[in-house]
Amino acid sequence: MEEDFNPDDHGIDSDEIAKIYAIQDMEEENKKWLREQANDFYNDFDDLDVDESIKEIKALVTDGEISLESVNLLLDNMIIVFEEDEEYEKCHVCNQIKKGINA
Repeated sequence: MEEDFNPDDHGIDSDEIAKIYAIQDMEEENKKWLREQANDFYNDFDDLDVDESIKEIKALVTDGEISLESVNLLLDNMIIVFEEDEEYEKCHVCNQIKKGINA
């Protein structure tokens, strides 16, 4: 039945369908990239315990190498990615670090 479907018969331009597929592909690639970045940053924390991570991040903020706002945004985005992947231990670690740097 789907073989008989002609988008033009329904007022749908073929270019629009191609655009929709391209957008969907870009969104999937973006999610994949975000997941990779979140895991890369998490691996940096993994070498340190939570307290050491907090100290290191606070030192970077104090030295002006990064802003507290950007660290909070990074951690928020990591938490979103880990929640989507149901990696709750990683969410917990990121939340602990976030709480520590904002204390």
